[in-house]
Amino acid sequence: MTIQPPSILKPVLVLASASVLLALMHLAASFLVPVLLSIFFATLLTPIYSWLKKKRLPKFLALVLSIGLLLLIAFFLLLLVGRSVTALTSSLDGYQDQFSQRQAELAAQVEALNSGADLMPLLSIVDPQALAGTLRFTLSTVAGILKNGLIILMLTIFLLVEAPLFKARMSQTFGAESSVTQNVLSVARIMINYFGLRAVVNLVNAVVTGLMLWLFGIEYAGLWAVLIFFLSFIPYIGAIVSMIPPILLAFAQSGLGLAVLVGLLAVVINAASENVLQPMVMGISLKVSPTAVFLSTMLWVFILGGPGAFLAMPLTMALILFMRNYAETRGLAALLVTVPEPQPELAPEELLLKH
Repeated sequence: MTIQPPSILKPVLVLASASVLLALMHLAASFLVPVLLSIFFATLLTPIYSWLKKKRLPKFLALVLSIGLLLLIAFFLLLLVGRSVTALTSSLDGYQDQFSQRQAELAAQVEALNSGADLMPLLSIVDPQALAGTLRFTLSTVAGILKNGLIILMLTIFLLVEAPLFKARMSQTFGAESSVTQNVLSVARIMINYFGLRAVVNLVNAVVTGLMLWLFGIEYAGLWAVLIFFLSFIPYIGAIVSMIPPILLAFAQSGLGLAVLVGLLAVVINAASENVLQPMVMGISLKVSPTAVFLSTMLWVFILGGPGAFLAMPLTMALILFMRNYAETRGLAALLVTVPEPQPELAPEELLLKH
């Protein structure tokens, strides 16, 4: 019996289809970003809605309380983040002057060392325009999300209201036992469970780090705490990226010594939350390969712009979980993770929306 060599046609077709889909997403980024952010926020609120129903509250009352909590959080974020972004944007020129002053101080210290090594080229790392540009990019990304805040809020409310009907519609359309229904619901269960528990870890990390920044007098500590909370959904690199702006402000305000101290304390806090708190809360969870995290973040930022950094992990996890449900792509999904199966300590039914 002759074994036919595998055909390259199918992989090429899959790759071409994926490329076309990503190109369309790039073109429709302005429309997709609010929708995807709304789905993500609804995912974070679903465990709260489920918990309220578990307390034997009427579904309508549980939904009203969940929406009320969403409106309260949205108002707080708009007040805190909006004012901070506006104030910081108007102060960027002043910070650039401070960066120039710190660069001059470092240059004087390097000359005072009078060592044989030429350390002056290292000062290009603290180029004032580049540092101010980093702050400007961060603020423009946050401002872009706030600009669509009302749309995101309304879509999130609609998703929460319609969520109880989702399973029924899936079962009616494809059949309760069909692979499509089972696969979609399975992905939804794991996503809600994972990100609900991950939000607890991120909240503790953001609050503790925000308090540390406030104690050291770093301006806009609340804004950086919010940034830490959301970017910490990206493993390995999210917490590091989120600390760049406050470290830059620490450098501008008090010099290199405070910047290094703030960075070291942030690393300690993040390490404690990831290696002590996360195992206690989540148990053994799905861990995406660091290389896959880095590449996927770059990809989604390229496709969706700055907000793609916030959405990189949810989109990547959804893709991995979906690929694991099909034999043709299961091997590819296995290459992207370091732990084969997500096994949270809490049962999914304790956090999922019960229908």
